[in-house]
Amino acid sequence: MQNRELHERFVDHLFEEAGFDLRGQEFDPLYVADLAGASSVRFEVGQLAITIWRPGEGERMVRKT
Repeated sequence: MQNRELHERFVDHLFEEAGFDLRGQEFDPLYVADLAGASSVRFEVGQLAITIWRPGEGERMVRKT
């Protein structure tokens, strides 16, 4: 079941926060998910830099040599 109002609020928020403009486009279906966490890994100056995020917490950085 599509929720057009939810979709419009989402794309408005996305544009305001990130400048990514999907306004006026339709997505069929529009999937919704609850994230339990996220992370990214990059290599910096001979170390792995791991950014970790969990809902309700700020991002934290872990470095591994």
